Amino acid sequence: MSNQFVLSNKINVDRFWSYVRIGADNQCWEWQGAVDDQGYGRFHIGRSRSATMLSHRVAVGISSGLEPEAVCHSCDNPSCCNPSHLIAGSRLLNNQDMTAKGRHWSVACPEKSVKGEAHGSAKLSESSVAEIRRLYAQGGVSQREVARTYSVSQRTIAKVINRIGWPHVKDDG
Repeated sequence: MSNQFVLSNKINVDRFWSYVRIGADNQCWEWQGAVDDQGYGRFHIGRSRSATMLSHRVAVGISSGLEPEAVCHSCDNPSCCNPSHLIAGSRLLNNQDMTAKGRHWSVACPEKSVKGEAHGSAKLSESSVAEIRRLYAQGGVSQREVARTYSVSQRTIAKVINRIGWPHVKDDG
C-alpha cells in the first residue's frame, strides 16, 4: 500500500529516519538534524529546492499516511519524532494543549503579555475607556463619532464597548 503523504511530499523515508535517534517505544526519539529557534526539527522535503517541513509532522505522515492540520507532542519535547508521542489533530486542539500546559507565550512569558496603557501601541487610557463606555451607554452617539473623538478606529471602539478590548477596566459606578 502506498503512503500518499510520502508520495505527495516526495519524502525520502530512509533519509528522514537517518536523522532520528530511535530509542525504546516509550522514549523520545530525538531529531538530530536542523532545528528552528523553538527546537523543532526541520526536514527538507522534495516539493521544491527550499521546502522544509517540521520533523514531527513528517514522522506522523510517514507512520499514518495523513497530513494533519497540527500535531501535538504528548511528551512536550519539540525535537521528538516518536509517533507514539505525537497526536494528529487540529490547530484548536494544539493551541488548547499548549495553553493548558503553560507553554503559550502569554503564560510562559508574562512580561511579553503587556496589556492596557502599558502596551507601547496603546492610544487609549483606562480612564478614556471608562469614558467611552459611559458615553456610548448614554446613547445619542455612534461608534464612529466616538472613534473620531479618540483618534482610533470604529472597530477599536466596538471592542471597548463589548469588553473584548480592555476587559480589565471596570465601569465607574
